[in-house]
Formats: sequence, structure tokens, C-alpha cells
Amino acid sequence: MKRNYQKIILVVLDGLRPDTVTLARMPHLFGLAAEGWQADAAITVTPSITVAALTSLATGLTPAEHGVTRPGLPPLARLPGLRPLPRELRQLGVSTTVHLPVLGAGARWIAGALLRVGGVTRLCARGTTPASVVEFARQQVEGNRHREFVVVYLNDTDVAGHAWGWMSGPYLQAAARLDRAVARLAPLARARDTLLLVTADHGGGGVDPRDHDALHPLNRRVPLIAAGAGIAAGQAGRLPTHLLDIPPTVLNGFGGTSPAQYAGRVLHEAFSEELVPACG
Repeated sequence: MKRNYQKIILVVLDGLRPDTVTLARMPHLFGLAAEGWQADAAITVTPSITVAALTSLATGLTPAEHGVTRPGLPPLARLPGLRPLPRELRQLGVSTTVHLPVLGAGARWIAGALLRVGGVTRLCARGTTPASVVEFARQQVEGNRHREFVVVYLNDTDVAGHAWGWMSGPYLQAAARLDRAVARLAPLARARDTLLLVTADHGGGGVDPRDHDALHPLNRRVPLIAAGAGIAAGQAGRLPTHLLDIPPTVLNGFGGTSPAQYAGRVLHEAFSEELVPACG
């Protein structure tokens, strides 16, 4: 059966290393991966920092192309042919909602960057815990009958990693909190028209135990999990997989096609059913 999703939910768990996703540490996310599809070895952008990765997710471009490698957004609108993912989705009749924790300084920059890149329909920054942020997102998905792309951003593991070190006790406690929060979204993936994607913007602790910007596999490796209708359940992707594959896959999942300048590819191997392009 061909598929064109009504809802796609992207969960970005800032700083979550894939080796954290085990049955003992994150049983809910581990179970979601086991029942769904997961990349065998996904990597993020270079440099492996949040501002670069989130801008790449929003634009489909590498950091070398969009130039955002530190806080302070350059004039992205001046880039020739810039086609941000939310604007592309709007052309398909799909709105974009971003859910964040209550805004601190870093999150405030992220929110402003997303809005300036263009195309985000709604920004929700009301939750004070991972569970409350996810609850607002769940209500959004269940209460909106229209097609939409919902992004949920949670940064507890990144905060703990910088403060105490990646894979430290506080870091693993933060991962457990995120695991319980993501479990609240997992039932949404059982709907016939919904796709749930879970990833991270970077890992950490590869060189400096409390940082993630050095060129090291532990900093660059990220989890990438897909669950929902039409997913190749119980499969692990063996092809090279990149964070930049998410924007083309989201567009394809809504029936669209990727602009030529998008650096990634559609993760066709994650699906057991063909994704049908939109008529136009």
C-alpha cells in the first residue's frame, strides 16, 4: 500500500548518545527501536554542535553551506535558493509546530533561529519538564485534525553532559527522564497515518568528557529511530545514514520531493511501504 502521512513527529534529544539506548537505561526508547526501524550507525553534521545540527535540520543544508556554526544567525535568507523544510511543507498544506522547554538563553536563540529561517507555524515553549513538553505536543497532535509536522526538542541530556560529563550518573538519570517522556508519544505511532522519528543533534564525551565539538565518533554518532505505520518493523538500517537524511524523509513522507540542494537522501530502507509523491 502506498502511504502519505497525516502527522510526522520528530523528537530531538539534545546530546543523546546511541549507546545510552539500552534496555536497562532507556527501556521505552529501546523497545521503540526494537519494534520499529533504527539506523545502524547514524552520524550528525560537522561541527557536531547544536546550532549547526538544528539549522541543518531546518534547511537541509550542511554547515559548510548554511554557515551557522555558532550562536548568532547569519542572514540565511540571502543564501541563493534557500528552501527551508517548514516552507516546503507549507506548500504541501502541512503546518509545522515546534515544542521546546520554557525558554532559557540557549533555547531562546534556537527558537528565534527557527522562526527567522521561516515557515514555522507555531512555537510552544511552555513545559518545565520533559514530561510536560511532551504532553503539550501530544495534545497538539491529538487535537489538530489537519496535516502537521511536530518537532519536540528536549535538552536534559546535553545539560547534564556539560555539567557532569557524558555517561555520568546525572547524565544517565537525565536520559531516563527523557525515556519516560518519549514513552508518552509512542502510542501516537500506532495510528495508521502517523510517523514518529527520534534522533539527537550530537553525542558527547569523545575527547572532553563534558563537551562534544571535537571530531570523534562518540561526538558524531546519534540515534535514529523510526516507528509507525509503514515502517520496516524490527529492522536495522545498514546503509550509511546521516542527520541530513531526515528533511528529505519528512518531505517524502508527506508526499513531497526534496529540493535539489538538500544534502541528504530519503531513508527508503526504513519503510515497508512505498511513499507516494503528492499530485501537482
